[in-house]
Amino acid sequence: MFAMCLAATACSTSSLVPTASPSPTLATPGASFLSVPTATCRVLPTPDYQSQEPTHAPVNGQPSLGVPTLRGVILVKIPQCRDIQAILRKYGLAGPATRYIDVPESDDMIANGATRWFRVVVTPGTESATVVELYRHPEDIEYVQLIPEFTGGAAAS
Repeated sequence: MFAMCLAATACSTSSLVPTASPSPTLATPGASFLSVPTATCRVLPTPDYQSQEPTHAPVNGQPSLGVPTLRGVILVKIPQCRDIQAILRKYGLAGPATRYIDVPESDDMIANGATRWFRVVVTPGTESATVVELYRHPEDIEYVQLIPEFTGGAAAS
């Protein structure tokens, strides 16, 4: 039980993750920051949800969604045992990054990826370019997309 708590703690980040990087632009290639899994983190098997997901146009890494999107923020999913702060620094993102899904740190939530989705603040107007650039780095970014604006209202009953 202690090992499970230790693994969950090692893989966790806080809900608001500030960054010391003042640069709003992407870092130059060859930066010396590393965002590799830590030696104390236990990578958990991720369930296969491929057959359960509805079919839709791919949006991972796309510079446009064909609908209005939020300015100044993108959605990012990072691999298990990676530190969002290190990723923000490596790519020169000003941040902050906040958890997209508010769930408790548990083996199930870590394995299925719920704790690894972040809304990342970027310079307004650079959202598309940032998504395209981050998509080129699957070693650090599992998924990246623009966030659609919510334009609807509550469903009538």
